[in-house]
Amino acid sequence: MPEVTAEKSDMNKVSDYYRQGISLGKEGRHEEAIRAFSSALTLDPHFALAWVGRGFALGKIGRYEEEIECCDKALAIDLLCIAALNTKAFALGMLKRYFEKIKCCDQVLRIDPENATAWNNKGVALGMLGHFEEEIRCCDRALSLRPRYLSALVNKGYALGKLKRHDEEIVCYDRSLKIYPYYFSAVLNRAVALNNLKRHREALEMLDRALEIERDHPKALYQKGLSLSSLGRHTEAIRFLERALALDQSMADAWVVLSNSCFMLGRLDESARAFDQAYYIDVREVRSGIVKGMSLLKSGKFDEAIRSLSEVLGIMLR
Repeated sequence: MPEVTAEKSDMNKVSDYYRQGISLGKEGRHEEAIRAFSSALTLDPHFALAWVGRGFALGKIGRYEEEIECCDKALAIDLLCIAALNTKAFALGMLKRYFEKIKCCDQVLRIDPENATAWNNKGVALGMLGHFEEEIRCCDRALSLRPRYLSALVNKGYALGKLKRHDEEIVCYDRSLKIYPYYFSAVLNRAVALNNLKRHREALEMLDRALEIERDHPKALYQKGLSLSSLGRHTEAIRFLERALALDQSMADAWVVLSNSCFMLGRLDESARAFDQAYYIDVREVRSGIVKGMSLLKSGKFDEAIRSLSEVLGIMLR
């Protein structure tokens, strides 16, 4: 009897640590969540969902390789653990291992063909490989299963934007914003689509809304600078572009727009310096893109190679 009682006590502790890890994760306290899941696993190393929870928390702080290791440990315990497969797929995507991500999603879909998360994750990976029509089909499948799936709506919109179908893209963002008006990705991407359609005044309204949600988001600041520059409001544009570049100096497009606005105001030295920065970034990206593309070709990874070399062409045509 004392042994049975002790065993029940340990199992209660395992459950308590697991629930604590889930709660801490929801509060964004991921380091503490990792410790809670680790405590559960010390008592029960065969608790597959605790491995998934620990991996998910590690991913939240950017430790994606360790996230994958945790998911693999969960899968060694339970080959059909869908949570482990979906979590692993996300981590593989963050490491740009898109073909592996697709295989992981396909594993989920063989187990559960109606798993909306797997359809959405697969769509994202296909989009990152340049297969935007296939991404849209995957997102549509996810949305047929979960019509209010915000991530799938935004991902579908992004893919439509890549195909220059901006009016349809905006419809996706509008649908997501009816569900949740403060969904940052939808707000920002809608503004980008409006800028692409040259509807810069409308884009400004959306960007003000985006910057209310995330005050110091570099891309939102750059897009607002782009809108203002396109409307001839160059002094204001420069202020926002400089803020964006103070946060992220790697945005070549922002340097180009800054160069243009400075030129239009007769600030020629500043314009030349900004253009030099853009040129330096572009040259570096072209070189690394060509090296990467050729390496992928030699490895037989033709889809990835084409995507890398297409990005190089896009930079050269900027």
